[in-house]
Amino acid sequence: MKDRERTNFEEQIQEIFGTTDIERLRVISENARRYSCMAEEQALKKHASGRKNSFTQPQIAEILALQDQGEKIASIARKYQVSRQTIYSQIKRAHHFSDDPDVKMRMNFMNHNELCTIIDIDFRHEKIAIQNYTDQIPLRAFGVVTDPSWADFEYFLEDRCFPRTRDHAKEILREIGVPFYDPLLIIEKTKGYMAGDYQWILILKKED
Repeated sequence: MKDRERTNFEEQIQEIFGTTDIERLRVISENARRYSCMAEEQALKKHASGRKNSFTQPQIAEILALQDQGEKIASIARKYQVSRQTIYSQIKRAHHFSDDPDVKMRMNFMNHNELCTIIDIDFRHEKIAIQNYTDQIPLRAFGVVTDPSWADFEYFLEDRCFPRTRDHAKEILREIGVPFYDPLLIIEKTKGYMAGDYQWILILKKED
């Protein structure tokens, strides 16, 4: 009975694959795996072709945050069901964030990986422009203020740093590689992480 079942099974394999040779079957299996991967990649590219520029600012901010945290591009692409090339293009797009030639830096104020406030910075004229992406006032960079001044911005930066008067401040600065107490320089090193919340700052510098 077992011999008959084995014979029938081998006949089915022969009928489906045209061979019962184990090495040829392995080749067929490997070719099928490669074809499946290629088909999946093509499907992702086709899906992505219609939405290359349809990513929202919060989605782009999350992509940047995941990349900053060491997430692989392939993993990010799977999350959004697009090709890796599309993710790379969105990262590049993120660094061309303003048509204003004086705006050289953007800060994404995040809560975990969620975008709360975008801050575009004009250092030359000491001006900022913001856009909030959350209705939760405590999570916004400037709370209820929708048109913050440069002084508001300076206060915001310093509020995301350790106090100037903190004990052993010089040692802390030395440890993080900052020559003197400057909130922007500190945040470039610490990303504005503070004990007690999950908010942080992702800095983008404009690419010409």
